[in-house]
Amino acid sequence: MDWPISLVEELAARRCIVFLGAGASAGCLSAMDGNSPPTWPRFLENLKDRIPAPDRTETIDSLIQREKYLDAAEVILNKLPAADFTRAIRELFVQPRYEKSSIHESTLEIDPKVVVTTNYDDIYDAYCRTGIAQDGYNVCKYYEQHLATDLRSPVRVIVKAHGCVNDISKIVLSRSQYFRAKQENHEFYAILNSLFMTNTLLFLGYSMSDPDIQLILENSNIFSKSTHPHYALVGDDIIPDIEESMRKAYNIEFLKYRAGQYDEANRCVQDLAEQVEAMRASRLT
Repeated sequence: MDWPISLVEELAARRCIVFLGAGASAGCLSAMDGNSPPTWPRFLENLKDRIPAPDRTETIDSLIQREKYLDAAEVILNKLPAADFTRAIRELFVQPRYEKSSIHESTLEIDPKVVVTTNYDDIYDAYCRTGIAQDGYNVCKYYEQHLATDLRSPVRVIVKAHGCVNDISKIVLSRSQYFRAKQENHEFYAILNSLFMTNTLLFLGYSMSDPDIQLILENSNIFSKSTHPHYALVGDDIIPDIEESMRKAYNIEFLKYRAGQYDEANRCVQDLAEQVEAMRASRLT
């Protein structure tokens, strides 16, 4: 893959924000059983199966099948006791003790000032504690108040836009939860939108059908006009009409690997990390 030189330059200058989606954790393996974190459909199916005395779950099945994941989550959470949801999150995301993925390794090598993730797991957060930044890494969740302070300090920042497994009661899963989070934490989301408007974004591990990227695109200001595009690494099975629509609406340039060839995607991101390191080194000579 030929990475755009402008993207490499912006990463080298730490003016680019890296967005990590579910695909970034999909390559993580459990130290317990070798399994990976569930994808969106598997996660929702698992939650659905925990509903006590399930009835009329065909509605949920239909929503999942049509990739209406936010709506499926809404129906599930209306039927699933909070204690059972907490137990599911621990069983699926905490107890397996996942190891870092190749994309996590490459992202840490790229060493951006800001990483934003919509993932609930804390795999990348834990891995960053081994990172190279001498000023360390702060994790800021959407309901915390120190994002502005972190951005104005030399510390690297990991922004958890939809919460984290270490506070399950504040995880954002459904559409109504997301809008409530925005309503009650408008300062955080205002800062986040400002970041989107003033920095290049690189999306890694996202499918365009993922509900979290849809929320980000629909509810942020990244469509502000700029000659600098944002970038997303995606499989080459993206529907051309969808690609063209998102390019026009959100100024996103899609960089493609062969669909389903995740090792190829990992190598591409590793190559990007090496180019960024080389450019930084060249500026020191």
